[in-house]
Amino acid sequence: MTRVTGTWAIVLAAGGGTRFGGRKQDADLGGRTLLDRTLATATQACDAVVAVVAVVPAVVPDPATAPPLDGRIVRVRGRATRAGSVRAGLAAVPEDAAIVVVADAAHPLASAELYRRVIEAVRDGADAAIPGLPLTEAVATVEPGGYTGTTVAAAGRVRVQTPHAFRADVLRRAHASGADAVEDSSLVASLGAKVLVVPGDPGNLHVTTPEELELARRIAGF
Repeated sequence: MTRVTGTWAIVLAAGGGTRFGGRKQDADLGGRTLLDRTLATATQACDAVVAVVAVVPAVVPDPATAPPLDGRIVRVRGRATRAGSVRAGLAAVPEDAAIVVVADAAHPLASAELYRRVIEAVRDGADAAIPGLPLTEAVATVEPGGYTGTTVAAAGRVRVQTPHAFRADVLRRAHASGADAVEDSSLVASLGAKVLVVPGDPGNLHVTTPEELELARRIAGF
């Protein structure tokens, strides 16, 4: 079996699920875990996938010389921060990969079409592409003591979803500094790279609480 290149996905699933009250990536959604559903969709849209998880199998092949596990999935151990986990995933992506998609097991309802939408935007010339939904409500800043008095209008702002797609070389350059970030597009944009926002999907729910998991089950018809 030849080594897989082309478009790779990094699926983040190493978090402890503090807000959820446990490892949400292992929660059941219609008979499959959130992680398994995300991996299945990623493999539909990408050539191969790196699953960044808390625990890896006892023997993990070197992706530079061995084929991916489970056909097209390599598993690597995550790090203490999100950015660190992305970098762990990047280390398992071949250097000659053209596009890297960063996804999150907390978005198990992201469709293969949404993956392809961000991938095509990069193929068409963007350095990165992220899905977004226009905000329809103003956003207020709240701290432990209460409302700070700062409110920003919804106009011109979007709610960012995953997956994100990147030119692989640009994403590697953005992470070379070792900086932390809430998500990768901000690191890429700081380089002056072109980040395109494509239409998101209202059904692409971000599961962070048990209540949102129940909503995801209703959306998916489970």
